[in-house]
Amino acid sequence: MKKLRLSKEEVMNYLFITLGSLIYALGQLYFIKPLHIPMGGVSGLALVANFLWSMPIGVVTIVLNIPLLFLGWRNMGREFFMKTTFAIVVSSVFTDLLEPLLPAFDGEMLIAALYGGVVMGVGYGMIFRAGGTTGGVDIVSKWLNGKMDLPIGTTNFAINTFVIVGSALIYGNIDSALYAMITSYLTSMVIDKMVYGMDAQKSAMIITSKPKEVAGVIMEELHRGCTGMDGTGMYTGDKRMVLICAVRRHETGMLKRLILEKDENAFMMISNISEVFGHNFKRLGQ
Repeated sequence: MKKLRLSKEEVMNYLFITLGSLIYALGQLYFIKPLHIPMGGVSGLALVANFLWSMPIGVVTIVLNIPLLFLGWRNMGREFFMKTTFAIVVSSVFTDLLEPLLPAFDGEMLIAALYGGVVMGVGYGMIFRAGGTTGGVDIVSKWLNGKMDLPIGTTNFAINTFVIVGSALIYGNIDSALYAMITSYLTSMVIDKMVYGMDAQKSAMIITSKPKEVAGVIMEELHRGCTGMDGTGMYTGDKRMVLICAVRRHETGMLKRLILEKDENAFMMISNISEVFGHNFKRLGQ
């Protein structure tokens, strides 16, 4: 029988998923469950089942995810499927083990929504960064996209909204759905920061008739590299050089000033980028 061997990196990923699952369970149990703040997807349904029939949240989560995992395993890939299954099981076990031991938050619902969103976002972020997910609605959305060409984001939003509003009605507090939106937003923000990094920077695309002068001043003054590509204005037919460079956020003002000093007719587009890897930025793998 072939032995299953995990590399050091894979072991670290599973440890991250385990820690992330623990943090997620703590955030859900301490902040969200006591004040009956609705959640979307499978987690929201599990909380409702616990509220109505005192069913274990973790057990319900696993049971609801089994058909979803069966539905999506062909499209997930072996490694992604294994990590997602592991995350679902571990987070569910932590939830049921910790529920009788963890004290409940008894403060204001707004505070619970804020801190619950952040804490769960940290947990989710660690799981996602390690290459896993917590299953649920994401699997359904991807399956419907493949079968019916429905947009993943729209489907995800629709299902989560239905579960959140339905949960709020069952809890008897429709206002809790508004707090759920705060929690969901903060969770998404924290996940993005953890998965894509805190090093969001700016990308500049510069169309200029003086490419050497503009590129030179960027490299000399900002110490940033540039990449030049040939471009053609479709209206005038003029040949122009298109320069692309990445700069840190605080360097954007100086970049604009330097470019305008060399070419006041330059056309520039500046956009946000999640992460930058390379010289003078982050190393690949960080």
